[in-house]
Amino acid sequence: MNEVLVAPIELIEAFDVEPVSSTPLIKRSLSMLGHVNVQLRVDVGHAEMSVEKLFTLVQGDVVTLDTHLDAPVTLQLDGKAIAHGHLVAVGDSFGLRISEIL
Repeated sequence: MNEVLVAPIELIEAFDVEPVSSTPLIKRSLSMLGHVNVQLRVDVGHAEMSVEKLFTLVQGDVVTLDTHLDAPVTLQLDGKAIAHGHLVAVGDSFGLRISEIL
């Protein structure tokens, strides 16, 4: 059987280590990430109904949401709230006028 020798090593405490460089690994510049697209989501509201009612929906029916027309909505990035705002019309599309950055 082979014999394994174990020799103790001396570790330097983290607070004793001098930084090699004061330059951060990632600089606070958008040049590296500025071209990356992200998905944003706005939930306008929610509704609850029975499965029976769901199966009877037809074209033209209206599903009432639990959000008032002038209530703020939340802008989300990766499921996390990043801002609040109000829906606006932008041509034939919806838009969001930001009222608060979180």
